[in-house]
Amino acid sequence: MSHPGNDEKIDNERDNKVELSQKLVLEMTRFGIEVVQHMATEALRQKPGMSTKEFMKVLDQFIEKQEELLRNITSK
Repeated sequence: MSHPGNDEKIDNERDNKVELSQKLVLEMTRFGIEVVQHMATEALRQKPGMSTKEFMKVLDQFIEKQEELLRNITSK
């Protein structure tokens, strides 16, 4: 049974969680873009004029390497 003010408190808590989630998604998106920008800079430094297809391959290799590192860490 609800008490006066509880509904508002529950709504506020839910709204705060939604807002925090949205902020987290935005910050993680910014972080991801910064990582890709860093990788692009390094890739182009090593191979100027790299095509988009070649760069996508570099990104795929990076992800595979990170997944392998994670598997190695979690299998210990």
